[in-house]
Amino acid sequence: MRRSFYVEDGQLIQEGSALPLVIMLTNFLVKYILNVILAIHPVLYTQMNFNIFYGIVSGFTVGLFFGGIYKTLTAKKEFLKS
Repeated sequence: MRRSFYVEDGQLIQEGSALPLVIMLTNFLVKYILNVILAIHPVLYTQMNFNIFYGIVSGFTVGLFFGGIYKTLTAKKEFLKS
């Protein structure tokens, strides 16, 4: 996905996107479901496969946000060079 940036009143502005909202809602829903499953079946805390799955899901969503932040900072550096 290509995001467009522009400078307005000396500030770097990024056009809006619904993608972050979709990612946040999906992240909330999946983690909510996983935590409900953990509340119902506490034995899963000791299951390595469940912990790995939970970590992968959490890491993936965090990685998406950090990737967006990295792209924004990179675009900011490019605009400052110009």
